[in-house]
This record gives sequence, C-alpha cells and structure tokens, in this order.
Amino acid sequence: MPKKTIYWLCGVLVLMALGFYGFSKWTEAREKVSLWTLVPDDAVFVVETNNAPRFLDHLRQTDLWSTVSQIPYVLRLDDQIALLDSLSTGRSPLRSFLAKKNVLLSLHVLGRSEYDLIYYVPVNTVAQHRYIRTLVENLGKTGEYRQEIRDYQGFQVTDITHQTSNDNLSYFSYHNNLVISQSPVLVEEVIRKINRGQLESPAKEYKNTNYLSQPDVYANVFINYQQLPDLLGVFLKKDLQDDVNLLSSLCRSSLLELKLDNNRLFLNGFSYPETMEGSLYSRLKGQPARPFHLREVIPLRAAVVLHMGLDKMNTLRKEPGTTQNSYLDSLSGSFAGELGLCYLEAYDTKTSPEKILFAQTANPKLTQQMLNRLQPGQTAGTQEKHGQNIIRLLTARELPQQLFGELFKGFEQTYYTTLGNYVLFTDDVATMRALLTEVEEGKVWGKSAALEPLLHESQQEDNVGLFINTSHAWNLLLRSMSPQKQGSLVRNSSIVKKFNFLSVQFSAAKDQYYTSIVLRHQEESSVKTVIARQGIRREERFDFKSRLISPPFLTRFPVDNSDEVVVQDSALVLYGIGAEQGRRNWTDTLAARVVGPVQQLRHGADKRLKYFFATSNKIHCLDKNGNEEENFPFTLGDSLRLQRLTVFDYDKTGDYRLVADDNLGNVFILDTQGNMQSGWSPMRLDGRLAAPPQHVKVNGRNVLLMVLENGFIHAFGTQGEPYPGFPINLNANLRSGLFPKLGISFRRSVFTTVTQNGEVITFDLTGEITKREQLLRPDRRSTFQLVPEAGGKSYIIARTDPGRVALFGQDGKLLLDRRFVTSSAKEVQYFHFGGDRKLYVIWEAGPRKAYLFDVHAKPLGEDPIQTSFPVEVRYNEVQNQFSIFSTHHQTLKKTLVQGRD
Repeated sequence: MPKKTIYWLCGVLVLMALGFYGFSKWTEAREKVSLWTLVPDDAVFVVETNNAPRFLDHLRQTDLWSTVSQIPYVLRLDDQIALLDSLSTGRSPLRSFLAKKNVLLSLHVLGRSEYDLIYYVPVNTVAQHRYIRTLVENLGKTGEYRQEIRDYQGFQVTDITHQTSNDNLSYFSYHNNLVISQSPVLVEEVIRKINRGQLESPAKEYKNTNYLSQPDVYANVFINYQQLPDLLGVFLKKDLQDDVNLLSSLCRSSLLELKLDNNRLFLNGFSYPETMEGSLYSRLKGQPARPFHLREVIPLRAAVVLHMGLDKMNTLRKEPGTTQNSYLDSLSGSFAGELGLCYLEAYDTKTSPEKILFAQTANPKLTQQMLNRLQPGQTAGTQEKHGQNIIRLLTARELPQQLFGELFKGFEQTYYTTLGNYVLFTDDVATMRALLTEVEEGKVWGKSAALEPLLHESQQEDNVGLFINTSHAWNLLLRSMSPQKQGSLVRNSSIVKKFNFLSVQFSAAKDQYYTSIVLRHQEESSVKTVIARQGIRREERFDFKSRLISPPFLTRFPVDNSDEVVVQDSALVLYGIGAEQGRRNWTDTLAARVVGPVQQLRHGADKRLKYFFATSNKIHCLDKNGNEEENFPFTLGDSLRLQRLTVFDYDKTGDYRLVADDNLGNVFILDTQGNMQSGWSPMRLDGRLAAPPQHVKVNGRNVLLMVLENGFIHAFGTQGEPYPGFPINLNANLRSGLFPKLGISFRRSVFTTVTQNGEVITFDLTGEITKREQLLRPDRRSTFQLVPEAGGKSYIIARTDPGRVALFGQDGKLLLDRRFVTSSAKEVQYFHFGGDRKLYVIWEAGPRKAYLFDVHAKPLGEDPIQTSFPVEVRYNEVQNQFSIFSTHHQTLKKTLVQGRD
C-alpha cells in the first residue's frame, strides 16, 4: 500500500479518535447531575431555591429586611454582588443569571470553631458560560485579585484571593455546574466525593418531596441533626454539649418548606426519627403529641421553655446501662401529659437563671403522697403555706433528674407544690413564691396580648417543643456562649434581639414527626405608622378645679379591672380616674393629705380590690365607690406624722398586716380588724426608716427588716423579737432599702444596700457583713442610692453629683451619665418590663421636670415632662409604648411615648 494512503488512513483514525473523545466529553458535560448528589454528607443545612431573586424581592418587602440587611454576612454579600454586576460590562446582572435557576447552598463545620458555606450553581447555556468567563477575566484585570489555577485529583480548581485582605474564593466546574466556596477544604471535599463515585444525596430519603412546586414556598431546607451538635458546639460552652446531643437525637433529618410573611419566617415539613439505641426518640417512641396547655401557667418572664408531651414520663429516665430505682420509676410513671422546663429571665450573666419544672399528673394527690414518702416527717423549714398552696422542701439531690432523666439536672435541692394537675419543681423557694403570685395575677403566656399571635401560629400540640423569647433570654444566651463567640454575639445584639421569638416543635405523625419552626421578628411597619401619625410623643390631659398635691398612683378600677389613676387635690379630695377614658370613677374627701403609696388588696366579704393608704395619723380602706370600709379608718394617734403604709401578707393567704412607720422611727403593725400586733404597738426604733419595711421568708421563718437612716439594720420576727446578730451598724448614713437574694438558710440569704457615701455592703441573715466595696466618689458632695425596679427583680445604683446624675448596673457598669443645668435635688426611678424594655426617669425637684431615658441611655422624646412629682409608668407590649402619668398644677397628664427598637 502506498505510503500516502497509509498517512491518510492514520490521519482519519486520529480525527475519529479526537472526535470521539470530544463527543464523549461534550456528552459528559451535557449529562444532567443532581446538585444534591454533590453535597458532602457532613452538611448541617442544605437550602435549595429555584428563584433566588424572587425570594430576595419578597424579603425586601417585609419587616425582616430592615434587620437581615444589617447582618455582616449580608452586607459583605451585597458588596460582592455590586462588584460582580460592575464587572459584567453591561451584560445582564447577577439576578438575571440566577433567575429561574435551581441553586443550592450547604453549611459545614470546619474544626471546633469554624464553619463555612458551599454554593452549587448550574451553568446551562453558552451565554451563561460567557457571563462567568467575563466576570473572572475582568476580576483579574482590576489588579486587586490574584488568580491561581491548580489541579486537584483531576479537576482544575481556581483560587481567587484579594491582594489586601487575603479573602479567598475557590471554585471548579463539574457537568456544567459551578461549585464555589470561601473554603478550599470544602471544595476539595466535593471533588473527593465525586472521585469516590458515591454521588448520593444526603436527603435521599426525601427524593420524592419537593415543596418548590408550591407558589408561596421559596426554598427547600434540609437539616441534618446528626451534624447539628457540631455546629452548636462552635457557639456554646462544652458543658451544654450533652444536652444538645440528646435533644438532637430525636430526629436524624428534616426536609422543610420555607415561607415568608411580613415579620415571620416559617419552616414546615417532616422529619425522620433517629432510631439508634439511646436516642431521645427511643425514649419517646410510640407516644402521641399532647396539647400545649402549659402556656396557662408559664410566667411572662420565661426566657427558654422546653416542652414535652408524654403518656409515660418514666421512659425518659431509662438511660442505657444504668440501674433503675423501682420506687422512683413508679413515681415517675405517675406523671403523664406535659413536661416543661422553664428558664426565667436573668438580670445579669453572672447569676444562674431561675428555673421551674412543670410536670403534669393524672392524680395530683397520689403523686404528692408518693413525693412526700421520699422524705417522711416534717421538720422546721421544710414546709410553708403560700396562699392556697403548700410548698415543701425535698432534700434529695437532683430529684428531677432522677425522675425524668439527664435533661433536667441542676436542682441541688427541690421545692415542690401543686397547681391544678401540674406538680411544680424549683430549686429556690423564692422562685416558687414569685411564680405562684404571677399565675394568680394572670401574668402568664396564655393571657398575654403580645404572645397570643405567636402561640396561635405555633403548633397547638407536640411531642417536643423549644420556645425562646430572645429579649428575655439575652443574658442566658451570653452565659451559654463560648468565650470566643461572646464578643460576636454582643456586637450583633441589636440584630439578634430583633428576632424576638423562636419556636421549634415536633409532633408524631405515623413513622415521622411533623416539624414546625417559626422565627418571628418584632413588628415594625405598624410602629412606623404610629410614629408617622402621632409622632414620638402624644399627650392626654385631665384637668381639675384645684391644684393636685400628690403623685399619680396606678390602680385598677374594681368594677371592670380597667386601668385607673388615683390623685389628690389641695381640697383634700381623692379621685379615681379612668386611665383610658378619663372618666371619674369615684371621689372621697379626706381630712388630711395622703402619705406614701395607694395600694390595692382583695379584702372584705366580696374579696374585691380595695384601696389602702395612710394619711398623717390614720390608715384608710376605701371600696369601689370611694366609701370607707367597715371599721376604717384606724386612728393611730393625734400627734403622729406617718411616712407611709406598707402591707405584709406572710403566707399569701389574704391575712394582711398593715405596717405604718412615722418620722420618729415608730413602727405600728395592725391586722385588718384594727388590732395592734404583739410587740408592734409601736416598736420604737432609734431613728427614722430610710426605706419601707421589708418582709422575707427564709427556711419557713418570717423576717421583718427595718433600715434606718443612721445606718442601723434591724431584723425581727412577727412578734417583734430580734433575730440573733441584729441590729447591725453599717457606720454610714442610708437612704436606700435592701435588695434580697434569698437562699435555703439564713447564712445563704444575702442582702445588698449602698450607703450615701457609695459603699456597697452585702450581709447575710446571721448579721455577718460578707462584702464591702467602695464605689468611685468623684466629689465630696456625691451621694448614692440603690434604686430597685418595681418588680423587685433587679436594681441600679444612682450617683448624684451637683448638676449631674450617673446610673450604674448591678455589675458596676455605667449605664447613663447626664449633666443638668440646675443643682436641685433629683430623684431616680427605674422601670423594667422585661428584656430591653427599660426606662430610667430622672426627676428634678427645682424645675419640676422628668427626663426619660431608654436602655441605651438615649432620651425618649425631645423635651422633658413637666411634673410636680415623680411619675408612674405602664407599658403596652403589643404597641411597644410607654404610658407616663404625671401631675402638675391642676392637670393629670398621660404621655404616650413610643419605645425604640
């Protein structure tokens, strides 16, 4: 055969081989690959959207956007999108490239302290390839980025690095799909998965589920609960890891639909349970969901609530490899229905939060009998009466953990009582007392107008539910964060707190759990409308014929329980004024001026609210019509000059003790029949009281504390008998009361006060001073005072210098520093309505003005309020609005001030 023919044949064969190779590569590139199969198995979250621009457009129209747009990651992403659009040289912007395109995003944990994202973007047409190529070329031409192409296991990986910041971006292409990440490690992990030939989706169990076919769904969200503890471990302290692991072991994965409303983000779908031995699911298997009736007893101060619905609660305590106590197992088995662990709002990060455990039982009397058998017999201090409830102490360590498993640890000792068909457990008797009082007053989730829509949107029944009130949980979150992440959380506090409520719920549905996650953002559009219509401040005036001579006293009208304000004028007429309508509810003409506060107590045969107060030498009690109750007023002596009336209810049974103190240091205690109590007719002390008398109960014993202006502190029993170690002398002048922190014994119950010279002193009920700390006193005329908030849960310290006021938190942190034109006397008031809803009021006696400041020490309103006395405040949580009541000349004024976000 001629050589020329041979050359032609060889050429044809080479062209055929090249053609076949090119065709195979073209076919391979054209082959459709599911992006889900590229996702590494260790993904914590995977989000799929089929039209990212549409999702973004909707997000911009919601209240969520004002906060989301301030997230550092979103700010950086926005800058990067703007850069890419500028480099596209007039071609279609990035939003056009992403329109109607299925895009994936997965989140992965890198080590113990880092996490990063991978983006999966299909490139379907020649125009889209050209768009990507142009972007990369123009990026290199800017001179700000360095590009390197390297080979990794047969794939070309492009690394783009910013010359100054060293920010990195790596990507490669596979079957016309771009895989992009800021972490080269994650890009390489995708390549290794491809080369292993194991292209399976981590969500393969949900291959027939796609919520994106619904018009109002913006994303499919996959959650891998087996990897979730690693992600949370990046943020949380190690001592929480066991709890996180157990809670995460309820399910192995979820696939949820993502929906958006104006200020809410909804995730709903189904989850597959974690069937491994020892998982939480193995303890809950087969148990139906239970209604969330617990909302009727959860206090408004709740920060975090873990709710469980169970038919058999003793299954929770069955830990693998442990020996079971048969009696405890029977006791635990007597509980059925709802189990709820509630952490209350903490007022600083140093103190452990108060906690309450609610456990439902079908037979409260039987369960109570079984609990009492754990500690037969009664000794002093193990039982006390609080209203209709008996609170009992059980000294068994970690009793809730023994009954319900390791999630419920942290109870050194246990106080318990019953409330309906719930048994309540706390580790602090003061927490139990406060809870019972709040439930009685209706300060619970189920009766909150602000929480009603949140609870309505969540599932009405569940097997496991987690509820977080972010504003109340802030200090708890800070306390739980790892030291490395605390700074980041503080820097982004304004963003986190805007998302004020989160609920995560799982309800059994055949072999899966129906799963619902609701993230709620505080509503802003309605607030902006209010501000635009009314301004930051609006006033309502109620005029009188005579000058008002008292501050406003906030009460409730006994007939309809509506808000009411009580004031007195110079004709000595006392008025009850409806706070909303301005109507006159009742009047009463007195013979003297009201001293101290007007208090309301349920009294008399009808058990309705009555008005209790003191004048110079009498104690009064008025009914709803302003008439004196039978036997009232009580006259204590013609020559007396009383300072105020204080009321004690030792056992919260309505058996009140009326406590009056005068300007000479005499203290009278009477019952509601006018009978002087033994030892108090009067008790003659060697100085005037610096603050109202205080009552506490410790270890079943009542303690009455009296703080004198001369620095002496007395502690008495109910019969006036002094407790050992008292009185104590602080050797300094006082104008402050005591802030209590009660413990299980007198030794562990401590009280804090501050002297006028700025010394913070702490002592216990044995009379021992445990700590003295001098605050900075910049001027010899500086005076200090401890100012508690109305609920008594926290306090601030006020320092008054000539023409200047500074406020400090319990931890000594400066909250506010303000200079004033005049050096007249100033009075500080502190109001706390939960979370950041704090209001500081500084009243100047000379010019008679009250200045309002929010939690950030910023003035609320442009001008101070003109008032002859300190103000009173109510707060509307739904409208985020403060109502400020003040009296000046002949006017009672109600000033509505919009709170800041």
